Amino acid sequence: MSFIRKTVENSMDIWDACLRHPFLAELHTGRLPEEKFTSYIVQDSIYLREYARVFGIGIQKSETYRDIRAFYSQLGFVTDHESASRVRWLAEHGITEEQVERTPAKPACRDYTRYMLGEAAIGGVPEIMMATLPCTMSYFYIFDKLLANYPDVCKLPYWYVIREYTGEGYRAVCARLGAYTEALCRDLPDARKERLSDIFRTSSAHELAFWDMAYE
Repeated sequence: MSFIRKTVENSMDIWDACLRHPFLAELHTGRLPEEKFTSYIVQDSIYLREYARVFGIGIQKSETYRDIRAFYSQLGFVTDHESASRVRWLAEHGITEEQVERTPAKPACRDYTRYMLGEAAIGGVPEIMMATLPCTMSYFYIFDKLLANYPDVCKLPYWYVIREYTGEGYRAVCARLGAYTEALCRDLPDARKERLSDIFRTSSAHELAFWDMAYE
């Protein structure tokens, strides 16, 4: 079994807890209040700003063009694709980017971004990748399964925001990042691999806490 696949399976209990989360249950049944989804989008915008900074640190610490390309492609997805749908939702609900910038991060958002930035500061390229991968990969797992199990979710007003995390294009992004990270970690010592797996699981736990944040 590959290192990445083993690492993902080690965190699958957390991802499944995310999939069963009340927020997503309310979303797919159409019972999620728009103000709750909007609050989530605001905090997600704050999170993604810091997430982008982590990729910036990754570029700075990269030693090969392949590493730079990996972080640059992720940075582009965050600033272009994800930003477009979020900005549209916020604009439709009367919230400007300036208002988002003035909004304080809730504890779960703050703790998650501080964790990633901390790992980026003390670690190398593998640590940065493992701290950020759960966000990318778990969203595909969650929303792809949500769409498969509840096809009518695409009729909800939230759909144009979450569809970014479904489909063959996003699956390919996850596969490419998984293959890149597998090659990156292949020859590392077992002790470092164990540490990397722990980072991945910790970030996955922060993902679950982020969903909990909607009910604070």
